[in-house]
Amino acid sequence: MEKYLIHSNEFHLIDKQKIHSAVKEMTETLGLAAGSTKGFDLYAVVKAYFTDIEKRKEINKLLKVEDKNEQLIEEELERLSSLSPLLLQ
Repeated sequence: MEKYLIHSNEFHLIDKQKIHSAVKEMTETLGLAAGSTKGFDLYAVVKAYFTDIEKRKEINKLLKVEDKNEQLIEEELERLSSLSPLLLQ
């Protein structure tokens, strides 16, 4: 049986408990005392990244991770807005 893989446009479908378990496993693998302490919460960051597209965009922007699709959309919107005065004449 073929395993179904979740793609970037489906991250919100990942079960939140699976996200929590994966962060717990990562915390243990890295030998961290905890996944969340004062001012540090891997659980919240990873959960937000996978389940909230706006927060993912903010995180990506901070990390300078480019989303090629979003960049293409913005460029097309700019192009169309520059054409709009011509269309209104």
